[in-house]
Amino acid sequence: MIALIVVTIVLGGIALPSSQPAWVSPDGFVYAPIDPIVRSIAQSVQVDPRDLAVTIEGNGKRAVLASPVDVVAQADGTIYVRLGTAVRDLGGSASFDSVRKVVTIEMPGPSPVISPTPFNPANPTVAPTMVFTPQPTTPRSTPSGVPQPRRTPVLVVPSFP
Repeated sequence: MIALIVVTIVLGGIALPSSQPAWVSPDGFVYAPIDPIVRSIAQSVQVDPRDLAVTIEGNGKRAVLASPVDVVAQADGTIYVRLGTAVRDLGGSASFDSVRKVVTIEMPGPSPVISPTPFNPANPTVAPTMVFTPQPTTPRSTPSGVPQPRRTPVLVVPSFP
């Protein structure tokens, strides 16, 4: 069994979560699962189960990937495609950082929209706090009369043995 390098896919600055991770083949090509990674960069994906050909459409372009070079089917039914080929055929660009093990994808067109978290009035809110800023004061010396010697003995420890 060859150990595969698992990579993270970043699309438009956002890491794409996936239950099946993308990986680097021994040849140095990045393969990603169709669901959800490839579907996030395409408008439609069709898989022909007879010859394992994958047709990906997006941004008015089409990518046709064929087995065994560009498409790999796992025993659990997960279908992986060569990510760089699919992205380039759809008009995008992909770069791989081998140190961080991150593939960064830039696709033309609108960036993915993330909806904000809905407001929930039941969530606890932080109450406003008072900030205390002390006013600077200059202590004044008070005359106490004639200075007196200290009456408490101070223990002295010699510094030599």
